[in-house]
Amino acid sequence: MADAINTVQQQFAKNPEKYRDEKLFAAGQELDVMVKAVKLTGKENVLDIGTAAGHTALAFAPFVKKCMGVDITEEMVKVATDYAKERGCENVTFQQADAETLPFPDAMFDIVTCRYAAHHFPNVRKAVKEISRVLKKGGHFLLVDHYAPEDKTLDQFINKVNKLRDPSQVRESSLSEWREMFAENSLHYSERLKWNLPLEYASWIERAGTSADAQKEIISMLENATPLCRDTFQITFNEEGVPQDFCLKAVLLQGVKGE
Repeated sequence: MADAINTVQQQFAKNPEKYRDEKLFAAGQELDVMVKAVKLTGKENVLDIGTAAGHTALAFAPFVKKCMGVDITEEMVKVATDYAKERGCENVTFQQADAETLPFPDAMFDIVTCRYAAHHFPNVRKAVKEISRVLKKGGHFLLVDHYAPEDKTLDQFINKVNKLRDPSQVRESSLSEWREMFAENSLHYSERLKWNLPLEYASWIERAGTSADAQKEIISMLENATPLCRDTFQITFNEEGVPQDFCLKAVLLQGVKGE
């Protein structure tokens, strides 16, 4: 477990500013849908887990009482803190914390969010249990992540590609796995939005600092992908035969804590 946490910290400590500036994280249709998924009154306390540069917490800040963002990587916490100051957001704070051992009392938050982070959690089931614990009854868990198709071949393909690109990635869970985890923790499951998340291959690789050997293996996998894989993940190549674009399958899930 400690090794997995160290891998995540090392990965995101390398270039935290890229996660602040990358459009994938700084913008996105799902951010607006997340904010509008719950009827906000301005009295809510929000926790954003795996906050990275703090984009999700900052999106909620104008509409709630207080936002707390947590991240396992100290360098990301500093970037998020500085970014919030630049934006003039006074009701947002950040601290270093592990999603699997949240340093908060039971039923503290009205809303918990987690955006593009869960696939890095060494024990995602433990994290969901913690999320349910710190949520008030009737509170909302809003999760955005890319997910694995139910087909085992597609699941294995995309999880291997992602792991090669970024060793800190643990697993993209399938929607059936998420449904099960929500049910185990008294979270009423619903799918609010599903979409194909387009990625430009070169920038995706550059952002992660993928090794040359891993890049060769990824390219080989993409070149030899089955027609089903190519179609599902929309894999394309340029005129020189170099990978150009592909997509991940993304979802916004909402879980309401049972009474």
